[in-house]
Amino acid sequence: MEKITIKQAKELDHKTFESFRVLRTNLEHVKKDGNVIVFTSVMGKEGKSFVAFQTACAMAAAGKSCVYVNGNLRKVNSSDIYEVSNVKNTLMDCLNGKVDAGSIVYETNIGNLYLVESGAVGPCSHASELLSGPAYQNVINTLREKYSCVIIDTPAVGEVADGLVAAQAADGVVLVMEPEVVPYEKAQKVKSQLELNGCHILGVVLNK
Repeated sequence: MEKITIKQAKELDHKTFESFRVLRTNLEHVKKDGNVIVFTSVMGKEGKSFVAFQTACAMAAAGKSCVYVNGNLRKVNSSDIYEVSNVKNTLMDCLNGKVDAGSIVYETNIGNLYLVESGAVGPCSHASELLSGPAYQNVINTLREKYSCVIIDTPAVGEVADGLVAAQAADGVVLVMEPEVVPYEKAQKVKSQLELNGCHILGVVLNK
């Protein structure tokens, strides 16, 4: 397995770091069976990707082998959260049948943390179809068997169907919401959509 270097966009202060320790502990308590967790939101720009990535780092810090999956096939990169280079094989490559599931996972310079990059080169009009296909399910099954924890960052459910589709293959879903920004009716609609599709909502993280 190739090793790559992740450079985080910013260092966490002590209070924020402790918050992710608490979130990690709470997730360990509520997720029980299953180790694949999707992080999504109601709307965009609620800090979902930041929360998902830092939760993966917190899991890794506790000694668990954790893989962070950038499952956003509509965004070119996550440079506002972290920077990474020399990633050759990506989730998009695997879903398009170019490489196998085992070759898209990279060991990082952060102990116990592994990374799968989306490989998006621009907005993908058929992202939902890719995430609902057998290739994506095979990726999830491969990661589930090999790693203690799988954190998947997906686009906002309230904006596109990708997160909803990806969540169906996961063991649980965490909703990230910004207080006093997300309309109550819209939050309830997303909650209902997830439940209607058989997704197990583990809880809500209030961010910002």
